[in-house]
Amino acid sequence: MPLPDTARLTGLIGRELDWLGQRCRIVELLPEGPSLVLEAVGAEPSIQANQYGEATRRAVETHTVALLSPRGDALNPLLPGLPALLAAL
Repeated sequence: MPLPDTARLTGLIGRELDWLGQRCRIVELLPEGPSLVLEAVGAEPSIQANQYGEATRRAVETHTVALLSPRGDALNPLLPGLPALLAAL
């Protein structure tokens, strides 16, 4: 399946999908890779440390996940809902 260009992939931002059994929202698309930045839907903010390891604020945890499999020849199998989202673009 050929990937749409980066401009069309930005249409994924704001959509939800499952990742490792957790419902996540796509909050950003990184063209390098390309990769998706995901945040858990309904997750409690966790304590975020600054560069010195001091707790400074609460923030929702985010994860950067590759759009393609490690071999680069297929979509990432850890994102089972991705083909349907791409088909809707």
